[in-house]
Parts: sequence; C-alpha cells; structure tokens
Amino acid sequence: MKNISIKFLLVVFKTYLSNLPKSIKVLLLINIVVYFIFIITDWVFSYDLNYIFGAYPTCSEKFRVYGIFTYMFTHNKNLDHIIGNLIFFLLFAPAVSRVIGDKNTIKLYIFSGLITFLSFNYIENNTHNKIADKLTKTGFDVKKIKQDNHGYIKMSTFNNTNETQKILIDLYNNTNTETNGASGSILGFMIIYPFLFIKRKKSILLNLIVLYFVIDITMVINTVINTVIYHDLSELGTTFGHMGGIIGGI
Repeated sequence: MKNISIKFLLVVFKTYLSNLPKSIKVLLLINIVVYFIFIITDWVFSYDLNYIFGAYPTCSEKFRVYGIFTYMFTHNKNLDHIIGNLIFFLLFAPAVSRVIGDKNTIKLYIFSGLITFLSFNYIENNTHNKIADKLTKTGFDVKKIKQDNHGYIKMSTFNNTNETQKILIDLYNNTNTETNGASGSILGFMIIYPFLFIKRKKSILLNLIVLYFVIDITMVINTVINTVIYHDLSELGTTFGHMGGIIGGI
C-alpha cells in the first residue's frame, strides 16, 4: 500500500511538472542546478561560490556588474533557503506565467530581481556612507579597512582602535557583503497574482499572499527597530531588497 501511495505521488508530481509553462521549467532548472553546483564546489573545494556570483553593493570593492544578474539564481547553503523560495515560486509563478506568457515571465523574473538589487544597493550605500562619516569623525581612516577574499575584515584593521571604532567597523563591513537568492524575483510574481485573480476571493493562495506580506511587513518593522536600537544592519539590505521585488512586480 505504501509503495502504491509513493508511486501515485510520483506520478502526480511528474504530471504537475510536465504541465508547467516552459519558462517556469527553465527558471526552476537553473535555480536547482546552480544550487547543487555551489553545494558540490563547497564540499569538494571548501569554497562558497556566492562570494563570486552574489551581488555586492556598489560601495563594496568586490562589486561586479554581472553579479546584479547572477545573484537572483543563487542561494546559500542552507536547504531551507532554496526550498522556501521554490515553494512560493511554484505556488504563484505558473498561474501568472500562463496569463502573461513565457517571454514576459522571464522579463518579470529578471526585472523584479533588478529592482530588488537597486533597493538593496540604495540602503546599503546610504548606510555605508553614514557609518563612514561616523568613523571619520572618530579619527579613523576608512581606507585602512581591508577584507579577505571571503569578505571578512582582516584583523590588522582593528590595530590601535577603540571599542566605538570596532563597533562602527563591523557595521561598515556589513554594508559591503553580498546578497543572494531568488526571493526578490519571486515576490514580483506574488504581488501580481492577486491582481490577475482578484475575483477568487476565497482562494487559499490569496490568503497565503496576505499572510506572507503581513509577515514581510513585520520583518521590515523588526529590522528598523533592530537598526535604530541595536544597530544590527545584517538584515537591512535583504528586507529592503524584498520591498524592491514587490515594487518591481507592481
């Protein structure tokens, strides 16, 4: 009985995948293949390719133009990152794609990803400049801040620095780190979905969208609080990047 259930589920899953729009299959395949390439590379060579293909803000010395495009197909090593993104992608993107067509699906994915980067880049640069000004006022030369190939601050940077400067240097470094993931692009599909299917008032998917955006807005508020009170900038760029994905979809 158990074998029959598994076979049935496999048939259903295979049928579901075969009926997906071509553009969705392509985007899905790219994300999955890239993820496993990154995992294998990290396992064999102990190197995270996100350092190369992630998107760095323009204020970072590691900024690369191609990263603006490649980051939206990459994910970190945590399995929940890619699984969570692809679940939402498969929930909303196929229905949207069937309405707007394959070409526009690709355009929407990339465009929302680009607006996500612009939002991320704006907040990172803005924060970067403010912290640089604060460091300069303490008498510290920001040009002395050096990073290794992984984006971590070299310990020599902290020589002859006081506690206030050390805190500011850590915050400064947070504005130089990369972002990765397809969530910004996927949010473009999620925000479009209710506009296309608004007549389905009792749709489970619409309820999920509302719940997701409530959670996302809560994250924004929490991020702002952490930034103002605790000076935690680790999620600031990501959170505003998500808002950019929503704007891109609209």
